[in-house]
Amino acid sequence: MTTITLSWGDRPIDLEDVDGRTFLRIGQNLRVDVTDASLDQLDQLADVAADVADRQRDRYRAAEVADQVAAEDGVRSISVPIQRGPVAA
Repeated sequence: MTTITLSWGDRPIDLEDVDGRTFLRIGQNLRVDVTDASLDQLDQLADVAADVADRQRDRYRAAEVADQVAAEDGVRSISVPIQRGPVAA
C-alpha cells in the first residue's frame, strides 16, 4: 500500500462531473473518483470529515485557552530569539 500525503490548506473542495463520472476535487492536485462508491463508503467519508473538523476545533480551542492564560498572566507574546546567519547571494 502506498501512502500519499497532501496538504491543501484552504483550497476549495468541490464535486466534478466529467464524462458521466463523479470526482471529489480536493485542492488543485487531487481528484478522487467516487463514481462507484457505495452509499456506505460516502457516509463513512462524511463521518471522517466531521471527525477531522472536530479535531481541528479542539486544536483551535486549546490554542485560544493558552493565549487567554498567557494574557491573564500579563504575557503579551512568547517567542524564541533567533540569530540570522549569512545569506547566500
